[in-house]
Amino acid sequence: MNHKISITVLIENTSDGILACEHGLSLLIEYAGKRILLDAGSTGAFCENADVLGISLVGLDACVLSHGHYDHAGGFEKIFLLDPAEKVYARKEALGVYLSSGREMYEIGVPQNVASYRERFILVDGIREILPGIVLVPHDTRGLDQIGEKTGLYKRQDGQILPDDFAHEQSLVIDTDRGLVIFNSCSHAGAANIIREARAACGQKRVCAYVGGLHMKEEKDHKEICMFSDEEIDKLCQVFRQEVTEQIYTGHCTGTLGFEKLYSRLGDQVHRLSTGLRFEL
Repeated sequence: MNHKISITVLIENTSDGILACEHGLSLLIEYAGKRILLDAGSTGAFCENADVLGISLVGLDACVLSHGHYDHAGGFEKIFLLDPAEKVYARKEALGVYLSSGREMYEIGVPQNVASYRERFILVDGIREILPGIVLVPHDTRGLDQIGEKTGLYKRQDGQILPDDFAHEQSLVIDTDRGLVIFNSCSHAGAANIIREARAACGQKRVCAYVGGLHMKEEKDHKEICMFSDEEIDKLCQVFRQEVTEQIYTGHCTGTLGFEKLYSRLGDQVHRLSTGLRFEL
């Protein structure tokens, strides 16, 4: 049966001014009678938005943390307090120490108040089907630490600070009759790698849609810039044209400039995520 996927953006960096927004992402995904929460933003503001939208977050069928950064994990304490039975699927590395380098190195990992609920996390190793047709796919592409170093993202491991290889990041993949729908909140490992990994995990089926951030946004001198060169954007768009048969929805760490560059090349195949947006795939 060809079930539609319904997505509600509970929080993202942008809003229409009625709902709260913040640097973060939280999506409610509804598929085949199941409700999955992907990420919880930086704070509990996504819960307040859900209330305004008339959405209950009690009795979810699954919660998933895309990767171990505060802007995706920070709000999960609200879920833990709201529903004492709820647990969160995360990579086994997700509760590690992660850092970003700017003028100085600073921690960006799961906040301690959330990490202290360790018993509420289901720490996953390898590919995991969490519900029928809904699969969590990790990164196993070699050399991802080079992307970490290039983008200034690091991890603390065995007393050393090393470039992040994004072992703590995962995609949520829904296997539909039309093809795969990939959700990857920041795509740190690169969309081409993520698509290849998702297809390998799901019988090499085609990808019909891609949803999530693309880690193109950076700030310099308090102004937003796009960290992708024109050549890199052209290569990314070529991947999307070849690999994604239908729609791309992106936002959060893609940034305004990154989205505009994508739209100028992909046109109406690409859509902007914003707090409160509801759409179907």
